Amino acid sequence: MNDSYKARLVLFSNTFPYGMGESFLAEEVPFLAKQFYKITIFPLYCPGGRKRALPANVDIASPLLPFDHKYRIGYLKSGLFNTAPFFFATKEFFRAMFGRNIKLEYKHGKKPSPAHKKAGIIKRLQIFFNYFLMLRTILSRKKLVKEIIRECSFADKIYFYWGDKSAMLIPFLKKLLRPEVEIMPVFCVRFHGSDLYEGVKGYLPFRNQIMAETDFALPVSYNGMEYITHNYNPCPKNIEVWHLGSAYHNEDFANLKEPSSQSFNIISCSNVIPLKRTGLTIKALELLCKDKEASEQIKQRGFYQLTYTHFGGGVMLQSLKEKAEKFNSEEKFLESKFIFNGTMPHCEIMAHYKNYGADLFILVSESEGIPVSIMEAMSYGIPVIASNVGGVSELFHNCPLGYLVGANITAQELKKQILDFILLPTKAQMQMRHNAYANWKEKWNANNNYERFAEELFGSA
Repeated sequence: MNDSYKARLVLFSNTFPYGMGESFLAEEVPFLAKQFYKITIFPLYCPGGRKRALPANVDIASPLLPFDHKYRIGYLKSGLFNTAPFFFATKEFFRAMFGRNIKLEYKHGKKPSPAHKKAGIIKRLQIFFNYFLMLRTILSRKKLVKEIIRECSFADKIYFYWGDKSAMLIPFLKKLLRPEVEIMPVFCVRFHGSDLYEGVKGYLPFRNQIMAETDFALPVSYNGMEYITHNYNPCPKNIEVWHLGSAYHNEDFANLKEPSSQSFNIISCSNVIPLKRTGLTIKALELLCKDKEASEQIKQRGFYQLTYTHFGGGVMLQSLKEKAEKFNSEEKFLESKFIFNGTMPHCEIMAHYKNYGADLFILVSESEGIPVSIMEAMSYGIPVIASNVGGVSELFHNCPLGYLVGANITAQELKKQILDFILLPTKAQMQMRHNAYANWKEKWNANNNYERFAEELFGSA
């Protein structure tokens, strides 16, 4: 712990330390705990399940919401009829109504990805009211607000891990804290992907208010920094890129041997939702197994089965799982084995990587910030095929370590990229594996990244 000054930090998360989400925040908190005398965490809501172990100087405060953040009936009951502020949202309501100034640009000088388009008026209003009622629900909980003000008035830094939802409180907290403190705490906000780029959902409410009142914006990619500076005026007073990291890697990587299995093993890890396009990966693999010429080439390469393992749950999980099981039993030129594990504890996923490894990792999302899942794959020396969206290209530092593909890639094109990789000489594949690991070790090691970040957060003025 830094003993030069007993600094306090208030951290706003989504669910951490409850449940299995925000695994990368779980890796960051121990480094923060070494720098700050005390940390108080306000989760947005509590999803149930186990509570993760925390350092001794980290406390958990009350969740901001008394129910799941997607529980709309709860918002109607708690967020509509109360004495919380109301007219502050008038300007934002009209932005949602008419779709004005929605920032779809992904990077300065480039057009938005075709996957990113302005949401229709019904969806915009739905998103607006969800966020508006969420905010009013929180502000109407007087006992909670007093708890937040009490903790924040003793804090030196107030750190929002996401740039939406809880971050909507920033203008209100600053106003409520002014009579309570001589020196205003520094408000810091991490920005990732879906909490930053409006194109992901087609609209995000209260962006200008959040940006104008944030003292330190901490995007996880340079692409995110360019998006902020290009689209918002006023934008946060200070903007600095701080990459995330992965804490897991193959300690025996130097002794890694060439694959000996007769199955070519592909993995992916993401939520099974339309944004992640897991179905596109499955379609590409199906096309590959049905292609007689390609299948013969793969067999000549020494692989007689294609195994695809996916980690992660979501709304599309059951339908894709049923489709994959049906395909596994069909006649084709190359045998397939598609496995969907659903939601699993992070430690079990990492144990699978360590014990079984993989030949290739695939993530072809429509949108990303800078995916930790790719960092984790690289830490085990697994080459990557990923769509070039958000800050993904920043992960490809020591090339070649895989393929960056276009945001609009089709299943047929993805099939070709996978085939190209499988048919690479073993020596070239092994070089990619070593490059992936070297890239992780140099740029994406959580021990290095989070230690430096915690020191910077402690010292930021």
